[in-house]
Amino acid sequence: MIFQQDPRFTFETFVVGPGNRMAAAAARRVAEAPRAAYNPLFIHGARGSGKTHLLQAMGALALAVRPDVRILYLTADTLVDRVSAAVGSGSMDALRDELLEAELVLLDEVQALAGKARTQQELLALWDELEWTAQIVLAGESTAAELPGIEPELRARFVRGLAVDLPAATDEGDQSRQEIARRAADQRGITLVDGAAAEIARLPFADAAGLVQAVERVGAAQTERGGTLTAHEVAALNQPEPAAHTPDEFSAFLSDITATVEEIVETAPWRKRLAEAILRWEGEGIRTRRLEAALDADTAPDMDAILDAFTADVDKLRAIRGELETMRSDSASSPLLADPDRVGEAEALVVSARAAAARKAEEAIKAQPQVDRWYFNPEKAAWDWLAIEDRLIEELA
Repeated sequence: MIFQQDPRFTFETFVVGPGNRMAAAAARRVAEAPRAAYNPLFIHGARGSGKTHLLQAMGALALAVRPDVRILYLTADTLVDRVSAAVGSGSMDALRDELLEAELVLLDEVQALAGKARTQQELLALWDELEWTAQIVLAGESTAAELPGIEPELRARFVRGLAVDLPAATDEGDQSRQEIARRAADQRGITLVDGAAAEIARLPFADAAGLVQAVERVGAAQTERGGTLTAHEVAALNQPEPAAHTPDEFSAFLSDITATVEEIVETAPWRKRLAEAILRWEGEGIRTRRLEAALDADTAPDMDAILDAFTADVDKLRAIRGELETMRSDSASSPLLADPDRVGEAEALVVSARAAAARKAEEAIKAQPQVDRWYFNPEKAAWDWLAIEDRLIEELA
């Protein structure tokens, strides 16, 4: 589980294009200054879009900035296995301690947590403390809202910080795809003749991994031949194999009908409106359990009432946070202020903070040095002046 640096995956070898520029910039910033910007950072994209490359690059850069930093890199499958083993051996406390000792936690392939209730339960129990002590970076194949089989509370925590998209290599443009091929060849010591990278970029591979595999096939073929392949031979070598079979007409009909029904159900106006609201609020770090529960309803609820009430509670939380920040209270960073279902508890925080501020002010007044009120006594001042007059008369007599 301890981070083992892979020299192939660095920011220098990560090809930055228009679509992945934001993800690369956010990853670099987090690696340079953990917990100072986005915590957690959630990176989502299709398989082969470069998620693991970015996680590895972040670990490498974090070590370069601070060699003693404690980094924990693991896939969700590995975490599930570790939790199962710890539960079986009664060593769950040791595993919790190991997680909490890390300063940078890199969790890859989070979609594998789907349906793993015990692992989700343990991660949820640790999350708030872990978020205070470590930078968390997650990578998954879909947005948090689209992750199936993940507890809503855990999904909400995934997007408390920043969620960024990594587009597939097909979305990056021909120049970026060519650069991926060239860098893959350079890293592996493979010679590509003029035009070969362009031919590889035009191949119908959906992700960067496919382009890298194409380069590796070229390298293997050139090693076997003992010479370089022409650009035309490179293209011919990497043509994808034809599909094994074509679905029969009835199967295609059933597939079309199923897809149409699913589309109608999923795009019901009220469901779509709720889903958009959930995505919006999750993106702002607000917990959306109430909206997710409404999404499970069989019939359309009163959408205006639900969304207006939710927004009103969010506004209350933000006003509470503002007041706490004005009072410079530590409670301004409480997770309660991101949960509209706990407004009452958040209001109790304000009451407590006001009382603490009042006590502090009273203690400050008591701590001030006491002034002798005799000097401000008008009667004493009058007698002092009379005493001076008497002495003057006595001296002149």
